[in-house]
Amino acid sequence: MKFSIIVPVYNTGKHLEQCIAALCTLDYPRDEYEILMVDNNSTDNSPAILAAATGIRALQQAKQGSYAARNRGLREARGEFLAFTDSDCMPDPGWLRAIEKSFEDPQVQVVLGPRRPAYNQGLVRMLTDYEEQKDRLVYSSSSPELYYGFTNNLGARRSVYDRYGPFIERPRGADTIFVRSVVDGEGCDAVIYNKDVCVEHAEMEGVLAYFQKMFTYGRSWQSYRHVNNARPLRTSERMAAFRNCVRENHYSWYKGVVLLAILMGGLLCWGYGSLMGRWRRPS
Repeated sequence: MKFSIIVPVYNTGKHLEQCIAALCTLDYPRDEYEILMVDNNSTDNSPAILAAATGIRALQQAKQGSYAARNRGLREARGEFLAFTDSDCMPDPGWLRAIEKSFEDPQVQVVLGPRRPAYNQGLVRMLTDYEEQKDRLVYSSSSPELYYGFTNNLGARRSVYDRYGPFIERPRGADTIFVRSVVDGEGCDAVIYNKDVCVEHAEMEGVLAYFQKMFTYGRSWQSYRHVNNARPLRTSERMAAFRNCVRENHYSWYKGVVLLAILMGGLLCWGYGSLMGRWRRPS
């Protein structure tokens, strides 16, 4: 088995059939990848959808938490390579081939890629363009403390997971702790960003969702930063990503001002979330 795709499932019935269809029709030999979907105590129609689906292995994990569900799937996985996504994501047809191509370089151990919204227009498109520039800046950096992870679009060699896994079973941040462990052990060049490793993420629906996500990221950062000395981007680094976004996408001055205002709002949400996380984190 070449690839094992691991997908935790929790109350995502409205997107689950689309996710399964996308995974079952990837541009890759069907007998060379397996799909392991792990229900994590869903209370909607997700269990019924999994039970009726063909072409997947449906598992269950009683311990609540997406990382516990991923670890459950990994205990059953048979693939040489691992691919992670979420049950509200639809990978592009060439997803596995792009991950595989990344691993042609023996130094590469982990690959991450873009997560684009289903409605990729207007303000959401501008935010997506910026986030991709920010990710490219981080994963081309030689500063280990900048690196983070996201398991809704991540590929890894099984051998590196065996060395640095399993995921710590915590509410958030275990993907970042895993990626940082790989970087600390193998070097920054072991983790790369590939724009062709792309998924469509149904969760991101607008600017309000972006603000809510930034608040969550700020709060969760406080819960794991002490584990691996993680630091957020500096203002100068964020501005570099912003300038690259405006230049490469040929934004007008008006679009640039609008995007900058939204990013400033997101940074305020991140700061508020960080403050709340610091207040709640046990000493």
